[in-house]
Amino acid sequence: MKIFFDAKILSLQPRGGISRLVFELTKSFSEIKELEKIFYRGLYIDQYPFKKEWFKKYYGIRVPAFFDSRFVSFLDNMGAEMAYKFNASSDLIYHSFYHRIPKNPKGPVVVHVYDMIQELFYNSTKTIKFKKKSFDAADLIISISESTKKDLCELYPIDPKKVIVAYSGVNEVFLKDRISTKRANKRPYMLYIGSRSYSYKNFDLLLNTFIDKKYFFDFDLILAGGEKNLAPEQKEKIKNTVKQGSWLLQEFCDDEKLADLYSDASVFIYPSLYEGFGIPPLEAMARGCPVVASNVSSIPEVVGDAGLLFNPKDSDDLAQKIEMIINNKSTALNLIEKGKIRAKQFTWNASADTIYQGYLKLI
Repeated sequence: MKIFFDAKILSLQPRGGISRLVFELTKSFSEIKELEKIFYRGLYIDQYPFKKEWFKKYYGIRVPAFFDSRFVSFLDNMGAEMAYKFNASSDLIYHSFYHRIPKNPKGPVVVHVYDMIQELFYNSTKTIKFKKKSFDAADLIISISESTKKDLCELYPIDPKKVIVAYSGVNEVFLKDRISTKRANKRPYMLYIGSRSYSYKNFDLLLNTFIDKKYFFDFDLILAGGEKNLAPEQKEKIKNTVKQGSWLLQEFCDDEKLADLYSDASVFIYPSLYEGFGIPPLEAMARGCPVVASNVSSIPEVVGDAGLLFNPKDSDDLAQKIEMIINNKSTALNLIEKGKIRAKQFTWNASADTIYQGYLKLI
């Protein structure tokens, strides 16, 4: 069986959820010897350690991130089309990780779908048109959750029989035993990971709750990843607290450092209004950190009963769940135990095997 992996996303982001998925899946696929793998990395800016020996053919040239993105995208699209045509045959499966499809595919087309954020929150006509074209051409669509599959089939619409679900996994960095590096500041902290500007991330609910309940007297709030600067209104709220924001800390770190942050956090909070899957709660569970997460979209599907779920539009509900953990050691320990078991149920090898079974039905 021959597969052409199109990893367009690697020309668009140095790191990110989709880029991570591409890396982890192709790494797992390298162990399936029945697959003859062709990998189009293209004009890439990603920072993941792909190995050429994973693939029979590898197409990829690193470009500086400051290059004109439109010109790079044009050349990357041209290169993908040429690489596919050079290898095209009726038994070559084209697996698109980011909705790009060849003009005239000769063999089956597989498309990965991650979420319906653009459709539900931003109504981006250009993106919706781009995605619809790929869905129409696909012989098989791979969704990363049942929730995303449901949204996809309702919004486009698409026959559910055309869609399979292959859950994301947890990176081995978060699963292996490690001794964390303790912070110099001994104050306990709550942890948030991700953007503070995208509305669906719902960071303001967490910030307002943290301030209103005056958690800053006893806890720091660490923000990992996301934007370098907070919005002016967020800065103003923080400045007006008694401690004037000395309790808010930002971290921009690699996976090893992130694993340490999870390990030492009193609670990890995931307040999103929508997620296609949501890997951070699983990473937190793997590191033995109690999780409080919103009860919408795919999040309950991922967290199960191993975390405390709350209404992401209700600050009091969020506070109640946080306090169930920080004020009750037995509750925290119970969630830690459940979380470690839950995290081990999501592996990249299992995801790759589900997709491989989908491939088999196309040939």
